[in-house]
Amino acid sequence: MPDGKGKLPDFWVQDVSAATENLLLAAHALGLGAVWTGVYPVMERTAEVANVLNCPPNIVPVVVVRVGYPDESPTPKDKFKEENISYNKFGQKKE
Repeated sequence: MPDGKGKLPDFWVQDVSAATENLLLAAHALGLGAVWTGVYPVMERTAEVANVLNCPPNIVPVVVVRVGYPDESPTPKDKFKEENISYNKFGQKKE
């Protein structure tokens, strides 16, 4: 894990996540396909990725991003559900 010596060390997972999202957006803008594959906090995955990449002990793999040229262009799934929206308070539905 990070050593906690940096400013706001407890936010390292959020920092890596934001950077990963930017990488995914950049790949898309370049016409590439990319997929975020979670590693952390599953310690077996973290250890295996660290081993494969020969990471020093102070480096914690959080994600693996696969990038390439897509061979298809599937239609995005429609996952919108009106019942999942709340207004002003959790669980309060719009009337």
